[in-house]
Amino acid sequence: LMAGSVIVDDPILLQALPRQLPLSLMEYMEGTWVGHGVGEYPPHVPRFQFLHEFVVEKAVPHGPRDLVWSFRSVTMHPETRAGLRSEQGYMRFHPSAIDHGRVEIVVTSPTGLCEVNEGTYNQDSFDVWTRYGGLSRPQSASRPYVTEVRRWCEIRPQNDPMTMEYRVEVATERTPMQQHLLSRLQKQPQY
Repeated sequence: LMAGSVIVDDPILLQALPRQLPLSLMEYMEGTWVGHGVGEYPPHVPRFQFLHEFVVEKAVPHGPRDLVWSFRSVTMHPETRAGLRSEQGYMRFHPSAIDHGRVEIVVTSPTGLCEVNEGTYNQDSFDVWTRYGGLSRPQSASRPYVTEVRRWCEIRPQNDPMTMEYRVEVATERTPMQQHLLSRLQKQPQY
């Protein structure tokens, strides 16, 4: 184990070192991301353009044992800036080694749809999907019902400014899994 530039192999000294594994992905993701996207869901929703704002911040509690971040996402009409959709949620990480492990993402939207997504992450991406009946909706939800969701994100930290590609795929009781939203975002400077 490394402590700075010194290798520590003494068991007594190891007890004093923090056990939290680095999460490069969240170091990159934390902040505000803005960009453009395209959405569609044939045959029900024709192709449309949108502006997308995606904000990620540390959740409470947050610490070595609580690796949790919150996020909110808003899409807007590109010309009028009228809101098209929004959602918010939490990301909880379970590192298994440096820069990779399991991630759980809970997402809610104003329509009442609630998702529990599970998957994996590495240093610059995550890939999650609903599993084990991880969707619930209110009685007032309209058909066709969403039956499965997959979310995929890839950060490109080498770009200046840093960029993110964010994709949401959806299946309904009438249609198979297909891409619904694709956004290309840039990280905004923090002042």
